Amino acid sequence: MRIAAYVDGFNVYYNCFRGPRNASNTDLKWLDYRALFDAMFPGHEITIVRIYTAIVSNPHDDPGQAMRHDAYLRALDTVPGVEVYRGRFRRAKRDAVLARPPEGVDPSQVVYVYQEKKSDVSLASHLLMDTLDDRFDRAVLLTNDTDFVVPVELVRVRYGREVIIVSPDRAVNKELKKAASAGWVLDRGLLAKCQLPDPVVDSEGRSIHKPEKWRIPVDPTSSLTLLSPTRPACGHR
Repeated sequence: MRIAAYVDGFNVYYNCFRGPRNASNTDLKWLDYRALFDAMFPGHEITIVRIYTAIVSNPHDDPGQAMRHDAYLRALDTVPGVEVYRGRFRRAKRDAVLARPPEGVDPSQVVYVYQEKKSDVSLASHLLMDTLDDRFDRAVLLTNDTDFVVPVELVRVRYGREVIIVSPDRAVNKELKKAASAGWVLDRGLLAKCQLPDPVVDSEGRSIHKPEKWRIPVDPTSSLTLLSPTRPACGHR
């Protein structure tokens, strides 16, 4: 069976690698998505793995964040059958009400919100394009974002193709599962088994190394976890 895979990069990041409960996965960020789908669907032909993400600007307390992400995407670019699509972030001012305002601070504030652009539309567009081009028998989406309910349902119902949702979250969203042919939760044990080589060598012979900060898992019971930078909302569920 021919399988085309689509990765919602930030949905994976927020559910597998961000926050105190995922702190111990830091050393698993050097993830080889091609190997991951090969492991999930042994014996099948993975025709294409499409990855959608964007590089966010460095937070003030982590000046190396964008560089680490860029190195990772360049490493993924070297994997045969993998295509990385880079969106962008847009910063906009929004009126907001603070959920836990400090004492004496007005809860109504103007805040900056960072919104990722192009990624979701690109994924949905490629899913439909690949359907019409007959590039797969089964589509697999690594996401738990309900923004994809309509394109998933269209591909399954109108075009009669099998669409599987693999959720990086702890459960599969009910709307997504209903729209798809089937859905299940990602086996997180595969993260450690599906890592890129270190270093990766690109087509020009340059070595791309796993970022040093990703080499050592963070102890989730450590107080350092509480100091991890909080990123603004990026429009992902």
